[in-house]
Amino acid sequence: MSRLQKTLLKSKLSTSSTPDQVLDEEAEEGAWEESDLVDPNAPTPPHDIPPAEFAVPERRPRKQHYKATPWKAYWHASDSPNLSAPPCVFKVYYTTPTPSPSKSPTWFIFHHGAGSSGLTFSVLAARIHESLPEVGVLAYDARGHGATKTADADEKEASLDTLTRDFINIVAHAMRLSPLAADNQKPVEVVFIGHSLGGAVVTEAVRRFPEFWSPDNLPKPIISGLVVLDVVEGSALEGLGSMRSYLASRPQYFRSLEDGIRWHVKSHTVRNAVSASVSVPGIIQPGANGRYQWITDLSLTEPFWKSWFVDLSSKFLEARSRKMLVLAGTDRLDKKLTIGQMQGKYQLEVLPEVGHFIQEDAPEKLAGLLEQFWQRNRRGSALEIKALNAHSLVWGPSGTSTPAVMPRPNP
Repeated sequence: MSRLQKTLLKSKLSTSSTPDQVLDEEAEEGAWEESDLVDPNAPTPPHDIPPAEFAVPERRPRKQHYKATPWKAYWHASDSPNLSAPPCVFKVYYTTPTPSPSKSPTWFIFHHGAGSSGLTFSVLAARIHESLPEVGVLAYDARGHGATKTADADEKEASLDTLTRDFINIVAHAMRLSPLAADNQKPVEVVFIGHSLGGAVVTEAVRRFPEFWSPDNLPKPIISGLVVLDVVEGSALEGLGSMRSYLASRPQYFRSLEDGIRWHVKSHTVRNAVSASVSVPGIIQPGANGRYQWITDLSLTEPFWKSWFVDLSSKFLEARSRKMLVLAGTDRLDKKLTIGQMQGKYQLEVLPEVGHFIQEDAPEKLAGLLEQFWQRNRRGSALEIKALNAHSLVWGPSGTSTPAVMPRPNP
């Protein structure tokens, strides 16, 4: 590759790639077939014409392939418990926490957005458990989505109440997946993480957890964190007006699974090809004509759209838990959240270089944020800081002792 071609390639990568783009674009652009060499006998351009006008590649890049990746590449197990009411058999993907003698068992439990599936968190969840083995990760397909099946195929119940009850039943199921030893008195901690519609569900779950928690034989877990991904009340309600046109603009079918993955990447719906290869197979399926169609018909949930997001900002700010809001742009903040953020009621993180599917576009960055959030807010962290302060004092300018480690203020 000539120096000019390399310069053009670097310029392209600097403007189009994202920090967490798992697909190595530079490698793809630099991969060539020997048979693609240009004719060595081609005429040389006149010397009086600027070379830039003839800066064409000497070889052609290979075609990118978009093959599906099985869920087992990112999750240790999957099951299909029959939970909730109306009756529903949920598809659950999970990796159980590795027992730790010094830390409380913890679950990160994810809820996806409308039209998506639990597989949207695959790369993110694997990255979290790899870094924090004592943390279990679990995601599932909500009713009407993915591989989850209702007793009545025509049942389209998608109210916030029903989705919230489902989520809390899934939390109970997670606790049964890794039963504690009889001598282990450490309480189970849970962090709720929801994307888009899932953000509204997990926020409602924190608010109504005592009301909806039903298992008598299970102790209530400690909710040590609430994380909402790229949804706020104001912009969500405003966006509902264009939802019909968006649904109509999408392809109604794909010729193959690879075509579906390719469309999501090329349209920048998901900007990470590696994540799309595992998440897209969870939202499209082959139809009677052999073409791949959307599993979830979002137009059937229209009666519930508004109720999902009404009062979301107030519910989030009032939730009795440590809170973090991760957005793809500050323009999404509404007035209530702006005031709440200035008052320190929650942690705000902005990743402007990503799209709506933050968990897929930037899994490494988001995993880092979630790990820091958990480490700071887990139940034992305050006790560790208190113990350290009791034995480690430094002297302030006035001669009075002050803590060596100051606890970070939390909303």
